[in-house]
Amino acid sequence: MFEFPLEPATVFAERALQFAGWGIPEPVISRVRASVDDMWGDGPSSWVPVWRAEALAAEAGEQWLTAALCWGAARFPCLAGPARVQAYERQLACYPKAAAFERWVCEVPYRSGTTPVPVHLYRGDSRSLLVMSGGVDTWKVEVHRTALAAARGMTVAVLDMPGTGESEVPLAADADVILAGAVERIAGHVGAGRTAFVGLSFGGHWAAKLALTGRVHAAVDIGGPVGAAGHTVDLSTLPNGMPGIVGHALGLAALPTADDADRFAADFSLRRQGLLDDPLPVPLLAVNGTADPYLPAEDTAVFHGDPNATAWLVPGAGHCASEHLATLLPAALAWLRFQLERDPRSAADLIRARHTIDPLLAGSPG
Repeated sequence: MFEFPLEPATVFAERALQFAGWGIPEPVISRVRASVDDMWGDGPSSWVPVWRAEALAAEAGEQWLTAALCWGAARFPCLAGPARVQAYERQLACYPKAAAFERWVCEVPYRSGTTPVPVHLYRGDSRSLLVMSGGVDTWKVEVHRTALAAARGMTVAVLDMPGTGESEVPLAADADVILAGAVERIAGHVGAGRTAFVGLSFGGHWAAKLALTGRVHAAVDIGGPVGAAGHTVDLSTLPNGMPGIVGHALGLAALPTADDADRFAADFSLRRQGLLDDPLPVPLLAVNGTADPYLPAEDTAVFHGDPNATAWLVPGAGHCASEHLATLLPAALAWLRFQLERDPRSAADLIRARHTIDPLLAGSPG
């Protein structure tokens, strides 16, 4: 656990929309934004104590989802210290009081042993299974709304990306083994026939990798780095505290060094792994904004022209095209249901969804 330079004002400028997307009420976000002036301390105007007060107030009113999401904001962006660890524990305790889901833990082979993968399961009405993951700072509970929307047509399993949340292993380039193993075991547990993976932010890296290696039947990569240029982003130059956030996921004891950044750039490039040289064996949808401060547009545009790929690049939008996710996510889920079901209803839903996003994609490169 280590702290790193990060200002609350910077976090809110970038993430207030994301917090609202999780489901935190706007007045709560505004109150915290006006009160916090310190990211890491334990004083009355520090990040964790201010969010803790909102979470406790929500608990007192039995507003369990708001409480869980506020505890999630309190532990954000990583478990850098005991107060954030405790906030995360409170989030995991509150969430079962707010939502109907099955918690299930599967043991997955990894390297010389196994590792546990805790899963939140939301049962749907088809034999298709959608497995979802957030990124380095957005974990299981934060994708609550997306999981419920997807579960209207599929069984949905939400898990933490390796190196985050309840994962017991650090982020590593071979962690796709864990996710592929989890997909297989969850599918057996729920009796699913066809499987898909949706990854948000860094989770999109794994969605792309599972699709490129044919270990799911379809996948959606929203803002995931793939290293199309032969290397991933330069970790040391990323804005908004991202070097520290990724450093925590990697299990480092301090901010990444130049050597750490070079190793990260090489290890996580799917181009260097040879995975971008051949056509996709299964359908993949890649989504991002052209103004992403973390990733080059090439990491999405690289999929243009592949007969099994669809790329939605939103001109002027930021990371994960977050300004437009309320429109893009339903369309992405419609695309995914069509890939899995291939029936008249899913085809009609996809046509309608495509009409909603065409204005966003006008002028998109490629």
